[in-house]
Amino acid sequence: MGEIVPVSKQGADNSQAITLLGHAPVTQADYEERIKGAQELEAKLKHIQETVPTKVYNVSSSSAGAGSGDFHQYRIVRRAEQDRVRQLEADWEKKKQEEEFKRKLEELNKISEDKTAKKRAKRQKKKQQKKQKKGAEGAAADGKGQESGESGSEDDGQPGLD
Repeated sequence: MGEIVPVSKQGADNSQAITLLGHAPVTQADYEERIKGAQELEAKLKHIQETVPTKVYNVSSSSAGAGSGDFHQYRIVRRAEQDRVRQLEADWEKKKQEEEFKRKLEELNKISEDKTAKKRAKRQKKKQQKKQKKGAEGAAADGKGQESGESGSEDDGQPGLD
């Protein structure tokens, strides 16, 4: 964090401004308010450290001074820690598997969408070619079709629906 540096007098009321390095100037009132807030925070922290007890679990430092129940306490604590570590590892593996599954699913969906888009384009192209072919045949058959007495249906050999 920046260091507090006093700056020359500024403003119409000739009050001193204080600048934190890399920050905008701070007025004297703001500076005093920050100091007061910091002192209050320090007092709260000191109170918490004094009132909240520090719990010491394994007071025996060697097996020579350990009582008969200390080993069992150690074993319980050790087993709980091992269970916690196993659970963390299991959660990590599950998360990795879920991410891998999602990645594969997205990849398969993308491949499927690409295939669908390719087939759709092929269908559209075929439909467009058929339309152009009918348009060319229809223009050529306009003169002949009416004279020969053909029905007004556009499908080959299929009656028109009225």
